[in-house]
Amino acid sequence: MTDLIQKIEKFDILMKTLIFESRNPLFQEGKTSEGAKILTKQVVESINADRASIWLYGKDKKSIICEQLYVRLENQFYQNIELFESDFKSYFDALIENPTIVANDAETHPSTSCFTETYLKPLGIKSMLDVPILYKNELIGVICIESYAQRNWDKIEVHFAQLLSTIYSFSYSAKESGDLTKKVLNKELELKNRMDAINRSSPVIEFDMDGFISFANNSFLDAMGYTMEELKGKHHSIFIFDEYKNSKEYDIFWKTLRSGIFYSGEIIRKKKDGTPIHLSATYNPIINNDGEPYRVLKIARDITEIIENTKQIQKQNTYLEHAAKILRHDMHSGINTYIPRGVSSLERRLTDDVISDLKLEAPLKMLKEGLLHTQKVYKGVFEFTNLVKKDVVLNKTECDLKQILENYLGTTSYKSQVKIDELVTIDVNESLFCTAIDNLIRNGLKYNDNDTKYVHVYIENGDIIVQDNGRGLTQDDFENLSKPYVRKEGQKETGSGLGLNICIAILNEHGFDISCEKNNIGTKMKINIK
Repeated sequence: MTDLIQKIEKFDILMKTLIFESRNPLFQEGKTSEGAKILTKQVVESINADRASIWLYGKDKKSIICEQLYVRLENQFYQNIELFESDFKSYFDALIENPTIVANDAETHPSTSCFTETYLKPLGIKSMLDVPILYKNELIGVICIESYAQRNWDKIEVHFAQLLSTIYSFSYSAKESGDLTKKVLNKELELKNRMDAINRSSPVIEFDMDGFISFANNSFLDAMGYTMEELKGKHHSIFIFDEYKNSKEYDIFWKTLRSGIFYSGEIIRKKKDGTPIHLSATYNPIINNDGEPYRVLKIARDITEIIENTKQIQKQNTYLEHAAKILRHDMHSGINTYIPRGVSSLERRLTDDVISDLKLEAPLKMLKEGLLHTQKVYKGVFEFTNLVKKDVVLNKTECDLKQILENYLGTTSYKSQVKIDELVTIDVNESLFCTAIDNLIRNGLKYNDNDTKYVHVYIENGDIIVQDNGRGLTQDDFENLSKPYVRKEGQKETGSGLGLNICIAILNEHGFDISCEKNNIGTKMKINIK
């Protein structure tokens, strides 16, 4: 009679625990880890055990990781202990073959004896009761109840543990559903934020599958010159020029969209005032839950300015190419034919006595050196204007930069004011490179108020440095003056405002970058050749 009363009392305690855990608000909210704390502690107290824990499989199913472990003697919780299949294979095999493990003597039970030396004896555990946790008919973990004293687990305790496993499985399901809901909500929020960003920055319009307008954002309305009231319910063809509106291609365009295939490309549309607008646009059929397209979303970008600028550049390039041909032909005739012949003819007619009496040695030398330098400049002009041609590649050869610069400057009147250190040997277009560096040198001497003007060309950290002792130029001034035809306000020296712009273009064509700083000496130009 006493045993029966004890069983009834025990049954009553276990049922109360099951009822409480089934109503555990943490489990209902999917907070499995926090709920597991309450569960493991109540299990220990209701079943009179010493330890209770919940373990979940790792991603690869090669280990189980402790979500919560409650130790009654210490009144302490532990987490994140990991047991590996490679260390306890018989136990992991048993979880799959016979998941409910009733180990009255854990050290001798075939499923748990593998824990004897590393787990059972060190912790003083004698008996174990392990039941599986299933989710969608798949084993995801185990509830483990342990006792320091050897005991025989009865059927009520086993059923109790199995029911607890079901309750935990429900909590796990709530957690997974909550995570999925969060992911869906986050995805919806992400899509909403993307559409908001697109709506703020791009013209957007929506059509039904017959091409009638249902919505247009302010960017689209502003670009096309309409109000929403003027467009709502109107057909897409309101934006189409007549020659395309009545074409077979336009019919195919809409048939393709109705079949669910998107369109992307550059298009021309008609604004309200009849003027054309160039757009880069995508027409995206939106699919409903049945897999059928039910509306078309168009996202566009106004590229009219880009198209017009491209046309203008192409037009200017055509003019430049014609101008370059004329310039190169006329300069070639004068510099490389007529003037050299004239100098040679003059030298033949002047005897040494006449040259000496009239003191013509210096003028003749200046004339010949000036001609030689002009021919070098012409060669640079020839190479530069050659770049106007379509698909022309810059002709480069390996050059010792110090040597070609000294040779280029050798016939100039300012060669003595330029110091060139050892530089590097790299591939450059000799004429153009020398023309660019010469421009920087002449600027350094020209915009210079010192009595002793100089320019120093050297290497620093792999960069070519052109340092002068002039007035000094900041990076901001440099960027402004590098624009075509721009000159500094109040500048007393004459000039076209093109030299620096051409110099930078030449260096960029070589793949070099140039920057500028004003230091305590003057202007320091830095050319990055890496």
